[in-house]
Amino acid sequence: MKRRIVILAPLVLLLAASAAYYRYVPGHTPAGQPALENLDPGSFERQFKAAAAETRLLVLLSPT
Repeated sequence: MKRRIVILAPLVLLLAASAAYYRYVPGHTPAGQPALENLDPGSFERQFKAAAAETRLLVLLSPT
């Protein structure tokens, strides 16, 4: 029983530390790459029209 605790405790702590890091450390966008934007209908239309001179690709993914 003690061996199981010795093995599981560090794993649980590592998982908790990883989750906290993921949750509380802000991400960053690489240099030269525009940040992601929310795709609410207004901003989507604005971004779509702004790229009229470029090739646009719209991909819809479904989890089913």
